[in-house]
Order: sequence, then structure tokens, then C-alpha cells
Amino acid sequence: MKYIFFGSSEFAKIVLKQLIQNNLKPILVVTQPPKPKGRKQILSPTLVQLVAEQNNIPFLTPENLKDEDFIQTIKNLQPDFILLTAYAKIIPSVLLKLPPQGFLNLHPSLLPRYRGATPIQLTILTGDKETGVTLFLMDEQIDHGPIIQNTRYKIPACAGRQNARITYPELMQELAILGAKLIIEALPQWLEGKINPQPQDESLATYCHKITPEDERINWQTSAEEADRKIRALNPNPGTYTLTQEKVIKIIKGFLAIDNKFSTTKQIGEVFEYNNQGKKQIAVKCQSDFYVIEELKPAGKTTMASENFLMGNRWIIGQVLN
Repeated sequence: MKYIFFGSSEFAKIVLKQLIQNNLKPILVVTQPPKPKGRKQILSPTLVQLVAEQNNIPFLTPENLKDEDFIQTIKNLQPDFILLTAYAKIIPSVLLKLPPQGFLNLHPSLLPRYRGATPIQLTILTGDKETGVTLFLMDEQIDHGPIIQNTRYKIPACAGRQNARITYPELMQELAILGAKLIIEALPQWLEGKINPQPQDESLATYCHKITPEDERINWQTSAEEADRKIRALNPNPGTYTLTQEKVIKIIKGFLAIDNKFSTTKQIGEVFEYNNQGKKQIAVKCQSDFYVIEELKPAGKTTMASENFLMGNRWIIGQVLN
């Protein structure tokens, strides 16, 4: 069984590592070109490229997937199938038609729900109780092809920490591991012709949008539930922030809380001090309930605990955030 792996993100890295550990090593890895990162804008390879290097797997980082030399390289390798997940580029039709057993895609949602680039974030943002992973046969439309197999995942109410619920990094890892398991179990049946792919129900299709800078700003005029979902969904990247006295403060971690005493005495958006098991932390009254900030990052500074920020920035108490 010869296959080529396309992927770029942390999600794809986890899937690839799981496949390698289960003796499903690809003959080639295709990933995004290195990109500048950090303040010094140093060119950095993708996490998938690093896994390929560590496991002595040849890799390519094409800028243009329609490049004739690149396409010829894929043809010469004669893969049985190509597997893609979280690659972040549109695949041209000439590539889709190459492998005899198909160009397969692992997508972190229960298709046709949440087609597009941000299904895990949207799952948290909308407060879904269930999600999953889908292995499908790619066609020229985005996340549109017939489904080979899927696996459901019930989202736990709590991620194991007091007052906390599942975050993007936690859900991403759970789905990546589940996705790799799905591939490992479904591939033999698929290659033996024992699975008949089923068309997606277009009437149930929903789509993800790209995260915009406006999405990153927290609207304290909504419920604490909505603020909590946004913070859990968008951290660590691109992150979430609030603005006070023209100062940007990134909100890294916290939890929603319910206390009628604060709900009736504070105005919407008001910042106040909250005693959380002996820690004096920052809290913000929302339209319903309130949100306790555990970790934050002021502009130009490192991430710090809420109580540490409060010791030197008492001015924030009483501020009303829009």
C-alpha cells in the first residue's frame, strides 16, 4: 500500500504521527512552504514537515500545486491513494484524478455540517454537544465528496479542571487521534472495495467562515456563555481580546460564573474583583452571568495570572467594557 500525505497544521501533525506509529508510513509528505514567524520573522517549517524529517520521509513544499514538475513527481510515485487533512490549499482537479483508489480527505466535523476551514472553532462557538470526524472522497467542491465513513465524538461537559470546559487545543487533539483511528480502521475496507461511499445530504450542509479580527474581540454585552465559548474556541490562535482605556488586553483563559449578588449589583461590561478560592481575580459582568479571567496578556507583555495583573493595575476595577 503506497500513499502520499498532504497536511500542514497541528491537527495534521497528530494524524501523521499516529499513522506512522501504526505502520502506515507515507512514501511522501506534501506540506505548506516555510513561513516567517515571531518578531524576527524567521522562516519556519510546518509541524508536518518536522515529523517527516524526524521519520526520514521525503517531503515537498510546493508553492503552486499546478506546477508541471510537481505533478509529474506525484505521477512517477504511482500512489494507490492520497490522504489529505488540514492542508489549507485547494487541490486542482488534475491531482484529484491521479490516484486509482482516490484522493481522500479527513475532516474534523460530521459532514455535511461545518464544511470549510474552521469546523473545530465553530463547534465550540455554537456550543455543540457532539461532533466527530469524517473520511470522504474528494471532488472539486470544498468538503463536498461522498462519505466513506465517519465517527461521532460526544463533547465532555468538563475538561477535567474546576469550572473549565473543553478548549480548542483539547478538542483538536481528541479529534485528530479519533481521525487517525478512523483512517486505520476504514482504509483496509476501502481498498478492498467493501465500502460504498454515500453522497452528502446537501439540504443539511452548513459552512464555516474564516476568523476575522472583529471575531477576536469579546463583546461583553452578550452572555457570559458566549464570551466563554469565544475564548475557548479562538485561543491560542488567533486569540481573543478586549479594549480598555485604548489598551489591548488579550484574554487567554477563564470561566463563566453565576452569582446573583454580582448579577444584580453590577452593570453590563463592568470590571470587578472576584475572590476565586483565595485568588483575587478580574471578572466582567455580562448580559447574563459573569466571566472570571484567570490568565491575560497585556499588549507588549507576557501572559500573566489575573491576580498578578490586578496587583499593579487597580485602575481596571470599575471600568465598563463595551
